[in-house]
Amino acid sequence: MRFVLFVGSTDITQTNFNPYYYLLTYKSNANFAELRKNLEHLKRTQIDNKGASTTLVKNNIASFMEAVDIMKDIRRFSADDRKKNVYSPVIKLIEEISRIAHSMYDTDLARKDYSDTIRNALNVIQRYKFIFHLPQTIERSVKREEYEKVINDFVRARAAFETVDSKVFQNIQREVEQQIQNLRTLFRQRLTEFPSSIDDQKLFIRYLHSLDSKADPAWDCIIHQKAALIDVLRSCVVDRLHQQQQRQQQQQQTHDVKLHHHDQATAMVDQACDVLTTAFPDLWYLIQLYLKKKLYPLSERSEELDRTYTHKQPEFDALTEEIIQTFISVVRLNLLTRSTTGESDMSTSQINDIYTNAEEIYQRVKTLPHCVQNCRLCVLHLVSLDIQAHFKKDLQQLMFDLRLECFKVIMDHACLEVSRLNTQETWELECDEVLGSHTKLPNLFHDMIVTKANIIYENVLSVNVTKGERKFFEDKEATKQAAIAVYRLLDDFSSVFQILIKDCSSTSNSIEPLSASTTMITSSEHLSKTLRLIIILNNFAYTRRFILPRLKKIFLNYGFRGMDRVYDEIENIYKRVDEQLLDTVQNEYLRPFLHRLESRMYAGRFDWATHQRVITVKDYVKHIILDLARVHAEVYSISSQLVYTVLSRILSTLVKELAKLYSNINQFSKAGGMQACLDLIALQECLGRCMESGTSSQLKEIITQIPDATEHIKSKALTDMLNVFLKQMQPYSIAFRNVIQPQSNTN
Repeated sequence: MRFVLFVGSTDITQTNFNPYYYLLTYKSNANFAELRKNLEHLKRTQIDNKGASTTLVKNNIASFMEAVDIMKDIRRFSADDRKKNVYSPVIKLIEEISRIAHSMYDTDLARKDYSDTIRNALNVIQRYKFIFHLPQTIERSVKREEYEKVINDFVRARAAFETVDSKVFQNIQREVEQQIQNLRTLFRQRLTEFPSSIDDQKLFIRYLHSLDSKADPAWDCIIHQKAALIDVLRSCVVDRLHQQQQRQQQQQQTHDVKLHHHDQATAMVDQACDVLTTAFPDLWYLIQLYLKKKLYPLSERSEELDRTYTHKQPEFDALTEEIIQTFISVVRLNLLTRSTTGESDMSTSQINDIYTNAEEIYQRVKTLPHCVQNCRLCVLHLVSLDIQAHFKKDLQQLMFDLRLECFKVIMDHACLEVSRLNTQETWELECDEVLGSHTKLPNLFHDMIVTKANIIYENVLSVNVTKGERKFFEDKEATKQAAIAVYRLLDDFSSVFQILIKDCSSTSNSIEPLSASTTMITSSEHLSKTLRLIIILNNFAYTRRFILPRLKKIFLNYGFRGMDRVYDEIENIYKRVDEQLLDTVQNEYLRPFLHRLESRMYAGRFDWATHQRVITVKDYVKHIILDLARVHAEVYSISSQLVYTVLSRILSTLVKELAKLYSNINQFSKAGGMQACLDLIALQECLGRCMESGTSSQLKEIITQIPDATEHIKSKALTDMLNVFLKQMQPYSIAFRNVIQPQSNTN
């Protein structure tokens, strides 16, 4: 099959009409009958068109003839004019008219063109007046800090620069671009300022984004603020190496260096807390706005910038962790290193007892509670933010370690002050209805512990559980440290009494006349040593009976738990100290007794074997009773509760000494045996109320060992002499009979 290319038109009125192309285009699907019918229609149409043309000519023949005549006349006139040269004068006339017109109007036309040029220039200047004044406007607005106006003007000018191509505009554009670049630099500098408020940061971020929508100034601001915050935090660490070098060069100034270290560490921690409390919340809020895509206008945010949001969350987590861990490290380095001396410079004993320097303890107890409170406010402020749970846990662990350290320091200071309470003993007596007179020392100890307990409660024990703070005594280490501290406090106070007893001990006889003892109570400057010993003993009894139960209740109210073992140990210690105090008092009183007892017994060369006549009780017995009466008066002036305790112990030793003396007697005469029985029975009758059962039994045993003791006891002469003696000693006997015996022996 061959394909024929038909060239021509399908329009029948055109000269290039092609019937084949026409049939192919319009009649390709027609049958033969339709083609014949269409052919007949075409012939009729052609005949009708020929008739119409003839009719048109016939109807307008006059008009056609007139038009032909006019055309002939025009042709004839034109030929005549060319022959007669009619156009030349006309041309000359027109040229002359043109010359005259130019001479008359050329100047005006030139002026008009110049005016139009000036007018057009003025119109351009007026239209683009904003562009021409833009550099000066920007400079003036920048000086006034009208940055919004600068940005709006620049956006308008940028659109104008894109539509106008002019060298003048290009020069202006370059100048404006330089000013805007300087403005960007200024905005970036303001963003890097530290610290700065969140409102300023948001404002300059918006300015920079308006100047360059493809930039990400918020991210740059976050990075700069984070770096600046960490730099400030790291600068808040005491330079320990420098201080160690100072101590090596100036060993004599170690004390001053340590105090300076604590002051400097406190200032550093305060600065770190203030900076973090001020700057971190703003930085955190800025991060949240960034992640929530609220820093840039939605219409201006680019797709490329949107894609970066999903990749920044891990970086923000790492950024937050670095800041928090830096703060934790700063606080630990400044506050949780318990000595300014490095471990390499300390001996084993110094490591075990770091606070050997009392001034260092006093300095830390002044500064550490303040630092703990400041750090606590800072941590609570951070925890209130929506930071991750493990960050909160790290911060709470830091605070617990600080509270534990503060507890140790306060307790160390309390122990130090308690150990020095002996220097605050004024010997001014206060009267108690139950235990008699005592000084302010026990209550001073009580008040000191109460004060320290209140400080501990405010700085260590009080917690905000809703903010995640841990209860102090829920930690095993805290409970252990509390038990150790309570043990040390109570034990140190028992040592205070031992120190006071040691200071008051004397080798001389301290028994003084009764009148002197009476004046001692009202004059603290002239207290006898024995009276001071009794005061110390009564203070200790007052402490055991009243102060310790109160302190136990206070500790219990403040949450101290698991102290039963501590209290049992302290009770044993106090019992031993009580025995030591009683032994010291007993020895102080007994020293003159024992020194004079034998000499008084054998005064006047008395001999038990040759004694012939019994008249009355011997003087050594009277001296014993009188001396014990003075002891009774002195002890009773302080506390009636101690009279039996002191006298019973003195009599116990005294009876033992009498037993030794009587056991050394080889022979008794009859009168000598009666004299011995009379003396011992007189002691028994006068002082029996003040004796323990064992002492009384021992005295009776001494009597039974005297020859013919039963006969002497039943003799009327001995009874009469005994009654006479008891009548003489009645004032003293009454005092001894009224001695209060304790229901149970606490010693």
